Amino acid sequence: MALNNSITQEVAEYLGIDFNEIDPIVESNLRRQISAADFYLCGAIGKSYDSEDPRVKELRIMIAAELYSSRGVMSAKQDAAFRRIASDFLLQLRLEGRGDD
Repeated sequence: MALNNSITQEVAEYLGIDFNEIDPIVESNLRRQISAADFYLCGAIGKSYDSEDPRVKELRIMIAAELYSSRGVMSAKQDAAFRRIASDFLLQLRLEGRGDD
């Protein structure tokens, strides 16, 4: 799924970041988290999910924002959310056969 400025801007706004003021490092981090969110959704609901469904759009933003927010020191709540997402990623990869030795 191609990343565009629209979704990057939506995630930045969701996080309370002024998209017009972000530096290249922040934008790169946002794009990386959005890409991970896309793969998360593919693993969770299938590769042919409807990316225009408003629920999918909101989930994509929420997941990317959670991943972005969980990059450094975390509260217990953030840590639990981060571990849940990481656990889901691992399960999805195992189920897709990528975790085979």
